[in-house]
Amino acid sequence: MPDTESKVRAGKREIPIPKPTTGASDNVLRDESSLYGDEAELTSRRRKRTDARVPIMRDRKPEGAEEPEDAGKAEDAQKKKHGGEKAKTQLPKIAPSKKKKKPRRKKRRVYRSFVDLMTASGSSGPFKPIRLFGREIRFWPLIVLVAVAFLAGGVMLNNSNLTVTEQTVTVVGLPNDLEGYRIVVLSDMNAKRFGDSQSLLLRTLNGIKYDAIFCVGDMVGKSGNAEPFWEFIEGLRDPGKVYFICGDSDPGPYIKGARSTEGILSQLVLEDWILGAVERGAHYVDTPVCVPVKSANLWLSPVTMLNLEAISTLETWKDQTDQEVDGVRSGISDDYTTLPLTTYRMKQAEALYEAQRAMSAADIHISLAHEPPADAFIYTSEDHDSSTERFLTAPELIVAGHYCGGVWRIPGIGAFYVPDNTMERGGWFPDQEDVAELSVVGETQKYVTRGLSTNGATPLLPFRLFNEPEISVLTLTSTLPENMLEAAG
Repeated sequence: MPDTESKVRAGKREIPIPKPTTGASDNVLRDESSLYGDEAELTSRRRKRTDARVPIMRDRKPEGAEEPEDAGKAEDAQKKKHGGEKAKTQLPKIAPSKKKKKPRRKKRRVYRSFVDLMTASGSSGPFKPIRLFGREIRFWPLIVLVAVAFLAGGVMLNNSNLTVTEQTVTVVGLPNDLEGYRIVVLSDMNAKRFGDSQSLLLRTLNGIKYDAIFCVGDMVGKSGNAEPFWEFIEGLRDPGKVYFICGDSDPGPYIKGARSTEGILSQLVLEDWILGAVERGAHYVDTPVCVPVKSANLWLSPVTMLNLEAISTLETWKDQTDQEVDGVRSGISDDYTTLPLTTYRMKQAEALYEAQRAMSAADIHISLAHEPPADAFIYTSEDHDSSTERFLTAPELIVAGHYCGGVWRIPGIGAFYVPDNTMERGGWFPDQEDVAELSVVGETQKYVTRGLSTNGATPLLPFRLFNEPEISVLTLTSTLPENMLEAAG
């Protein structure tokens, strides 16, 4: 070997062989066999190193570099040179995988409060801004919510307040003892409370000077809860001034069948709410009642008796009573059940007959009605011939309720509906003078109060709108109003 430095290939690296020095021992490494040991072991090491480095070198191949055509042949020759052994494992060329990009989900905003939701009026919120009169309105759901809250609060306040309406009623020929006679008219309480134990209603009434209170029906209503009505009577200074009738939504007035308990006739046939009110001092008006006022007489009657002929009505109920008495004696159970009510109706006919005979032209007659009577009914009551027939004299005044002022009123227009099929258009858009306050039909005046609550005949209107509960106060006078004096002059 020459003295100059030589190199030996080991795999792909070239290892320089140091130049032997003078006097070196014979064990100095001069070839690959002396450097790496046994030749078979060297071949195995080279093969393992080559197998491990091939995929790495391929992956590191620079972009754009072309693989030489004889690369495969050179590799086969190298394998034959080292014993012709085939590589144990050839790692496949794996192309870099392209991961599919998942669509980016839009983060859903979580609203922590209802107000936060209502104010989400931006471009990313559920409520987009709206344009009104050329301006962009943001946060409009919150504005609507506040408006609804104010409206609901106003409705609740409106339904809880009480307004007192004063009305003067001129009655020609009014006795001096009835001059300035004041009547409170209430209607359609429908078991509603105004304050604890009717405190607001009682406080308002105690601040009013009055001589009588007329409750013209539906004071209990469909619920049948009489406690609010009884609380009202108990809280008055003089419950004896209360006169009431039954309304279309009130229970009864007669029970189904007769009570098995003993008592007076009215206790056997009338509903409990009526008996409870009577026990507390109020007067139930289902027959004509005379209210003496000093030397004058004020007659109160249910409007249903205005057009009943007293003699024929009494004879009809007497005959019916006699038949049922005979049936009871014969053991007919049905007659035993109906006899108390038939006897009560006969007593009512007797009271009608006696009142018709006792009334005089100087007396004042006021009729109580729940539903305002039709004009034709009033005209009929004025046309009776008192010389041949026995009817109550036509009333100077009819007091009614039922309409509740239309329940919902349109500002500037008034009621748009009242439950009365006898009116034109079936009660739609009625004449406002027929809905509330004072009107004149023939020679009779008719007053309709707006009442305290809602109408049971219109359940779709569960509260009053632009229509405060009303306490009506009527003052009787014989003095003509100024407009009538000017017209007469």
